[in-house]
Amino acid sequence: MSRFATGHSVLPPRPVAVESHTAADDHVASLIGRRSSVIPRHTQTLQMWGFDLCAELPKKLSNDGILAVPGDFNRIGLFLQEYYGLFSEEHQGVAPSAAIQKSKLSYLSNSCDLIELRHNGETVGVLIGAPEDWSSYYVRMFAVRPEYQRPSLIRRFVRECVFEPLTRGGVERVVAETSPANIAMSHLFTELRFRVTGNLLSDRWGPLVRYTKFLAPACEAEFLRKFGGAAPRKAEQAEKEDSL
Repeated sequence: MSRFATGHSVLPPRPVAVESHTAADDHVASLIGRRSSVIPRHTQTLQMWGFDLCAELPKKLSNDGILAVPGDFNRIGLFLQEYYGLFSEEHQGVAPSAAIQKSKLSYLSNSCDLIELRHNGETVGVLIGAPEDWSSYYVRMFAVRPEYQRPSLIRRFVRECVFEPLTRGGVERVVAETSPANIAMSHLFTELRFRVTGNLLSDRWGPLVRYTKFLAPACEAEFLRKFGGAAPRKAEQAEKEDSL
């Protein structure tokens, strides 16, 4: 399992044509410096909170030209099949029915936010997420190729492409789950100042640890007051720490 890989969903095989990498990235590069003109999909984020998480993409994240771009469903599927096939239900010995497979495709391609990290014409990382409820955003999949697992890149990506737009939209928290055996992913969550907020046993994925990144200081303070056994961070301290 890659250091930066969490979640438990992978796109099933879908034999469709994929846009040329070079042509796609040339188009993306031409959009840097101005807002994307791509028509937003009717994602759950758009329906629930009234904004498109990908509205400010593409965004250049590094001096060597790594971009965060609105995700292409087909490219993401190929990336996950090649690098993270172990996250598939099929790999877990589960064979979804045709009806469930169709629903899964519809949910992932139409309802979820899809973001890619792109470099030199290739997909090097993906994020798939959607609202969990009216105040929480659920990261279903976050995976990055090992050679691109740079702490500074990961921090900038999640801060500028996930935390900041969700905070502006009034979302109170970001939640994710990972296996307790995925020590590296747990370290990443800690570095990003997520808190352990639960444990569960899944019939498909086994034991999972639930992590929460509080975007609203008042929600974090209330969580700590009830369950933390420690003094909550002041809003000014939280803002300073989260900017690191």
